[in-house]
Amino acid sequence: MLSMLPCVDTERSIEAGQIKMVQKEYELRLYKDTLIASTTEYALANVWDVSYKSFSEQTSLLYLHTHRGVHAYKTHVDPDHFVTTFKRIKNDHY
Repeated sequence: MLSMLPCVDTERSIEAGQIKMVQKEYELRLYKDTLIASTTEYALANVWDVSYKSFSEQTSLLYLHTHRGVHAYKTHVDPDHFVTTFKRIKNDHY
């Protein structure tokens, strides 16, 4: 594994008339030829770019630009190292 980024999903549900919010944590794991999210595995050849947008000091959205569209991942960690590692790998392949 070359880089890892902890991410968070928030699930909202209604139980007994109450709104419940549950946060699930998982990792994006970057390998030499694969990027693995919680339930999805991407071949690096199918990931064209990775970018992110910070919304506060605590929260950013990481965007995977893939052959099947853009996928967003919420993180509370600065994703700069993950993005830099991805771009270095992609540049080595070209």
